[in-house]
Amino acid sequence: MTAHTADAMPLEPNCPKCDAEIGQAHNARCDVATCLATGLQRLDHPPTCPCPPDVWTGQRVGTAECAEFGWMFGPGLPDLNRLFTTATWDPGTRRWTRPDTPHTTASEGETR
Repeated sequence: MTAHTADAMPLEPNCPKCDAEIGQAHNARCDVATCLATGLQRLDHPPTCPCPPDVWTGQRVGTAECAEFGWMFGPGLPDLNRLFTTATWDPGTRRWTRPDTPHTTASEGETR
């Protein structure tokens, strides 16, 4: 595997919105937190969504995928709008994939 721009980017020790530390869950009203079922902003998901809390990793969700796909405006500037409108969220792997990539189901770990 080759190094991507996101791999070389320094990790942010705290979420820029809710101040969660790496490895800690975002707070309930954090607009950086991701719904792990849909890949979209957690604030927008229904309260009945069974997804687990999103944990701050040091990078916003999608940064690594943008670098991997070459969807960057420049060093350290991922094109997240392109990612959210073009790529597909895979809840099994909890990452964005190109539209033609097979996906796994979160509950069964099977390819669909």
